[in-house]
Amino acid sequence: MLSASPKKILFSVISVCIALILGFCAAIIFKKYSVHKTISRLSAGYKVLNAVNTYFVPGKNASLTGRPVEEKGLYKVNLTLEGITQSFYLTKDGEWLILPNTMIDIAKLKDMAKQKPETKSEEIPKADKPVIELFVMSLCPYGSRAEKVILPVAKLFEDKIDFKIKFLVSVNGSSINDVASLHGIDEAKEDARQAAIIKYYPDKFAAYVDKVNEKSCVISCGAVKLDDYWKEAAAKLQMDVKKIEKFAYGPEGMAQLKEDSTASAKYNATASPTLIINGARSDAIYKDAKAIKEAMCSAFIDKPSVCQKEQPGP
Repeated sequence: MLSASPKKILFSVISVCIALILGFCAAIIFKKYSVHKTISRLSAGYKVLNAVNTYFVPGKNASLTGRPVEEKGLYKVNLTLEGITQSFYLTKDGEWLILPNTMIDIAKLKDMAKQKPETKSEEIPKADKPVIELFVMSLCPYGSRAEKVILPVAKLFEDKIDFKIKFLVSVNGSSINDVASLHGIDEAKEDARQAAIIKYYPDKFAAYVDKVNEKSCVISCGAVKLDDYWKEAAAKLQMDVKKIEKFAYGPEGMAQLKEDSTASAKYNATASPTLIINGARSDAIYKDAKAIKEAMCSAFIDKPSVCQKEQPGP
């Protein structure tokens, strides 16, 4: 079902981070929903483009990049928005948009969109030490992009802000297998591992995310196992893999993810990324580093000197 998300979110009105499931998953989907008619590749491209621009990023305009192609029994359509190119997949009858762990009936998008509550940027309250919370999904390219932009900005404020990265999950038990994340159990595990890395290796977190993202498309397509690759990335950064696993898959990790789940429910945060400053939602995360810094500065009762300094470009 459609998730709530701010109007300005990049390519993500269903908290969608389209690390698409190909390989045998696509084959299963294709067999389950046999195609009785086939639309042209160009028609598929415009159908996906119209759906994305109408329901995923209203007010913005994604564009087709290249020609749609056939892949694994589906149409692959590349769209570009604000410099970011993302692949979408459509059944060859043009009826089903394939997303991670789900399929969306395009004909029902209009009705689903009506059920989606509007979310807007809110006035940010002021505090002596602002609390900055960024909600993301670990395998979401837009969440990762937001982390990459916000982390250097947060570092400028040092201990003058309480900055936390939290994960959009649902915890339904006491083990990692009871954690639900949009992109499945692989993402749930990676959420927990990243929570451990934030705890034990905060200065290396950004570098770790960059390394994982180097292979994110390959991982999502099944050519590389994330369970193996994350260990390689962590080892290259001289992290203790066993220490990370012990936290991530044990009581501490579950407690952290439960805390994150409670916080996301409190703010009705479902989109990756979602930025909360002093309890108020901010759309600065969908802009740039300068906008994020300005939003943080606006949250102080007495602005620190860093707010007087010009923010370098990304």
